[in-house]
Amino acid sequence: MDPERAVDDLRAIRQIMERTRRAGDAHGGWFMILWGAIWFVGFLGSQFLQGQISGWVWLGLDVVGMAGSVALGARMSHRGAAHSPLWRPVAYWLVAVIGFDFLLIWLLGLTTVREGSLVLLLTIALTYFQFGIFSTWKVSAVGAGIGALTVLSVVIVPDYFFLAMAVLGGGLLAGSGFWFVKQGG
Repeated sequence: MDPERAVDDLRAIRQIMERTRRAGDAHGGWFMILWGAIWFVGFLGSQFLQGQISGWVWLGLDVVGMAGSVALGARMSHRGAAHSPLWRPVAYWLVAVIGFDFLLIWLLGLTTVREGSLVLLLTIALTYFQFGIFSTWKVSAVGAGIGALTVLSVVIVPDYFFLAMAVLGGGLLAGSGFWFVKQGG
């Protein structure tokens, strides 16, 4: 193979890799928009609704979020999104993280909504950070942002923690999602 042909082939491979990365960013962005909206509504409910009503709101939102995530995944798969053999291990990883969270909450005897939310939010932040290590630094930055906002909100404005997470956490997720979609489209 002559050197010019090799250079052209390498350029073509790099272009394919870049298009695949951008498409992955866009697809992931839609999930972030969905869950950012869910966080916004759910944390507003936690701030302003009394007792069990907030829990029921979250239950409904989580069902909507899971169904929406499955629908988004199916839609992207049918639209010709790159099929990755990693989707199943990633799904198992996320289920394991959620299971770990609930075990941690139970074993540590955490009883308040704020305590449970802190565990969930910080492990979600860690999960985003870890996922970004294997995909793109931008996802890690979102995870670091979620972690920082969580800690700062509970320390600086504890009485308005849920309101802060609705606006800042939900806003960060949705805003990042819109940015990913725009960059990937």
